[in-house]
Amino acid sequence: MKRRMFWLQKRWASSLSLIAISALLVACGEYWEGGEPVAARKMTLGRKVVNMVVGDRYRIPVFFEPDTLSNRAVFWQTEDNEIALVENDTVVAVNVGLTRAYALSVSDRQTDSCWVNVLPPMYINSKLYPYDMVIYADVTIHGHHYTQADEDSLIIAAYSGDDLRGIGKMRQWNDKDYMELRIWSPIRYGGEVQLRCYYRGKALAEVFPDVLEFDGDAHGTLSNLYPLVLDNNAEEYLPAIDPDDYDPYHEDGDTIHVVITDPEP
Repeated sequence: MKRRMFWLQKRWASSLSLIAISALLVACGEYWEGGEPVAARKMTLGRKVVNMVVGDRYRIPVFFEPDTLSNRAVFWQTEDNEIALVENDTVVAVNVGLTRAYALSVSDRQTDSCWVNVLPPMYINSKLYPYDMVIYADVTIHGHHYTQADEDSLIIAAYSGDDLRGIGKMRQWNDKDYMELRIWSPIRYGGEVQLRCYYRGKALAEVFPDVLEFDGDAHGTLSNLYPLVLDNNAEEYLPAIDPDDYDPYHEDGDTIHVVITDPEP
């Protein structure tokens, strides 16, 4: 892994001068509420890894201790704005890649960070693949039967490694919703296929326990649908990083330094 260091204040000085930010952070270390000074003892981001699709937006949850803190202003910066950037506390996925989002609270200069993993757009050109297999599935997500109404918020897709090979489409037969998932491949037989469920509003991806072998056949029928189930024990899809990575922040007087570790390619 490669390590780099930058001064947090310099990277966050896009709209304020370095001096102004320094003064703001020093002046806002605590505030008065009911006659008593209250400082942010701790700030924690609600996610350590955020999975997003290019073009999606997501506001990372931020939690403070004490939870009665009223000054919840946070400065944000991403390591690489060409992958993801922050607009009004909302992360915007720009291009495929892995970067990190850094947060700094105005109250008492508390810090935390998380990984932002930007996935390719959910689009597949089937003309690139000569072979396919299909699953006719009855889908249950955490006890909820997946229907056509869920397609805007949930995307179910098939992958070979990290290559997108198919996207589920909802259909109806005899007034019953089912999913048709056609999976494409450059070879006639062989290769494992993993299914994932991507929650757009939560910037979260989970992995189905089913691991399929590409065989060119149909799985399930309209009268006997293949059961695809994600239960409460579903594993989150994570890129090849350690979500419990070390704290990258280091304070030196009124300047906060961030040491960035680049994941191995």
